[in-house]
Amino acid sequence: MKRQQKPKNELKVIVTFSETGSRSATSHRCEIPTISVAAIRRRTGLSQSAFAASIGVPEGTLINWEQGRRQPPGPAKVLLALLAKKPNLVAELYPQPQPRVRWGQGHPDPSTMTAEGRLTEIGEILAAGVLRIQKPAANE
Repeated sequence: MKRQQKPKNELKVIVTFSETGSRSATSHRCEIPTISVAAIRRRTGLSQSAFAASIGVPEGTLINWEQGRRQPPGPAKVLLALLAKKPNLVAELYPQPQPRVRWGQGHPDPSTMTAEGRLTEIGEILAAGVLRIQKPAANE
């Protein structure tokens, strides 16, 4: 029995070599100095979990870097080198959204109120809500 030959799909590869000294063959590498990840994190004033979240790595990865079990890869080294020079860089680039203040003008801030003041404020808020609910019912 004769085997049929399958059609050959050949891949042609062209390799071009450049001459020594050619500018197109020059590669640029920069050496990033060894950095102390723990020292950089401490300078930012963030906890391990907050710092890890701010640079986009899992907390376990950051812990491994700090304890020397692993080394950060190239892009992370560059980011950490930048943070060593300017610790608040990530906070400037990606500021945390400020919580919305839900208290209207003329109302005291709950964090500065006494327990009695808070109960009074809650009572006034509830009373205003009940009045709003009753108004449409009175118009019917």
